[in-house]
Amino acid sequence: MPVVSFWGADESTQVSSTAVATGVALTLPVRPKSKYRVLITQTHFSDMSLETSFFSSEKKTRLDTSDTGVDALDRLLRSNKLTPENISNYATPLLNGRLEVLYGTFKNDKDSYARILETFPIIIDYAKQFYDVVLVDLNKGYESAEVNPILQKSDLIVFCMNQNMHVLKNSFKQMDTLKILQEKPVIPVLGRYDRFSKYNERNIARKFNYKKKIYTMPYNTQFFDACNDGVAPRFFIENANADIAVDRNGFFISEINSLSDAIIDVIKNKIVER
Repeated sequence: MPVVSFWGADESTQVSSTAVATGVALTLPVRPKSKYRVLITQTHFSDMSLETSFFSSEKKTRLDTSDTGVDALDRLLRSNKLTPENISNYATPLLNGRLEVLYGTFKNDKDSYARILETFPIIIDYAKQFYDVVLVDLNKGYESAEVNPILQKSDLIVFCMNQNMHVLKNSFKQMDTLKILQEKPVIPVLGRYDRFSKYNERNIARKFNYKKKIYTMPYNTQFFDACNDGVAPRFFIENANADIAVDRNGFFISEINSLSDAIIDVIKNKIVER
């Protein structure tokens, strides 16, 4: 089954929030195309931004971290007990089980984190045997142990940018020069997007002579508040029928749905019907 990586070259490109929004949109029960079982996880060191978008920080502190997420799977793998089917036992289900959140590592020292990174690509190999789609929120930058092996395994890279001209120049240069971005399908996304900016997606495409579609994740205060409160799925459920013509939430949902549909269009041939 396909692996989709969310990645960006700059710290300000909203990679985690784009992964969160896409994960919910792909699995939301009210959407007719939402028929996939999706796992979402991340590779960050001492950063649970993705997880706390789904669960409050108070709930996270009550977790048995020794028996949860990537850390538990690392231990199983090293003892030759990991199977594709038992990954779900260490993930947290949402949206009627369509979306499962696999916590990243709780290790807070660099040596332990480095050991987790050794097995993380193997865990992804196991996960993609069980789930329809695996989404991975990657660290920014390229030359790092936590990024390159997962990019190599990816069937699609969602490449996150923003409307800052310095970031745009660097990002389009990388799309032209990085070998991995030449070898893999790439969907570019503008995070925290302001549609009223001079640098809208059409003008950006024109300026950089980019012939394909650029997708957007609009800036939306209510969505980011929902992530801070640990209720990102609730935001999508409550605004599923928001009118795009009069409601800024409707525009946000529409743009994320377009991104999610584009992702499925790229990877659908690698999704096996169950």
